[in-house]
Amino acid sequence: MRHLTNPDLSLLNPVTNSKVSLPFIQSMGPRLVWASLDPVQTEDYAVCLFGNAWTPKKFSAFLQPGEVKWTIINKGSLESCYYKGMYLHLNTDSNSLEIYDVATRTLREGPVSPIAGLAHLVVSAGQVILVLKYDHMYLPVHQCHFEIHRLEFGTGTDEKKPFWVKISNIGDQILFLNLASGFSISASCFGGVRGNFIYFMKETNNGFDNRISYVLARYDIEAGTAEVLPFPPVTKCGM
Repeated sequence: MRHLTNPDLSLLNPVTNSKVSLPFIQSMGPRLVWASLDPVQTEDYAVCLFGNAWTPKKFSAFLQPGEVKWTIINKGSLESCYYKGMYLHLNTDSNSLEIYDVATRTLREGPVSPIAGLAHLVVSAGQVILVLKYDHMYLPVHQCHFEIHRLEFGTGTDEKKPFWVKISNIGDQILFLNLASGFSISASCFGGVRGNFIYFMKETNNGFDNRISYVLARYDIEAGTAEVLPFPPVTKCGM
């Protein structure tokens, strides 16, 4: 949480209503990229902030419990996720994945990503996937399409650099994507809902007064088709 009139930052557990004050950080309106672990299970946390979203001075900052100062990781990107002690960040300048090891505080370079209009890094069913959305505001929903790539790591003594593998389905998982981030859930948790779908906010332009709005759409990964859902258009893209 960020205070409206001063630079105070805090972390709120919505389940237990407990609150943790966070150290000051110099930023023009930082955004939370992720806070790891399930708040129902534990009070431990790891927080990553993305700063200065609309200026060239972008950065990512990392914080663990008990620390009084943020660790600046890199230039920063909203295309980030946390996976098994690693902060994964898509460098939009080089289009490559950067992997920050939280325990050792070391950064190494991962694979280069395919080029697309919009990319999302999402942890889905215990795996890191890169979702590439091919879209722009004037493209009809039925012409939108996605590509999905799974991150593979070397095993055992194999020191092979991590690499992307293109996949054609995500099984029982459902992805929810807005313009900057996303998350994955299992369809088996909900009756009457099928997996292997992507729900996304589609940016549109009404063509009259140049106002931008968003509609809710669904992409069938197996069929490769997209459709608009019966949801009222909104002027702000939430999650």
